[in-house]
Amino acid sequence: MDGLEIVVYRITGPQLLGLRIPERVCPECDLTVAAVRAAVRIAGVSDVRVRVKPWLTVLGEALRRGGWHPPVVTVDGIRFSQGVVPDPAILAAHLSAVAEARDGKQHPSLPAGRDATLPLR
Repeated sequence: MDGLEIVVYRITGPQLLGLRIPERVCPECDLTVAAVRAAVRIAGVSDVRVRVKPWLTVLGEALRRGGWHPPVVTVDGIRFSQGVVPDPAILAAHLSAVAEARDGKQHPSLPAGRDATLPLR
């Protein structure tokens, strides 16, 4: 079976038509990338691919996933969080649950979305 794919859609960095958005516009975007990488380490799930995509460049894709407000995190194409930095421990538990469900061991029981994130300052 293929591994898990986590995608972070962020507004900072290179975007559409050579536009570059500075980090100060969305410091949460870089924090989200770091939180996702930490969650992967914590979860200890093998075969996880983390991709970081420019939100404006792939706007249609992000919107189809429910990602209206960056930073957006999806796990296997399903939105986990948006507009906030996810808690690495909660995301790690979610990743473990999804991986176990894929292996047929159990169904994921952790909610995604607002309950799984930390509020912005």
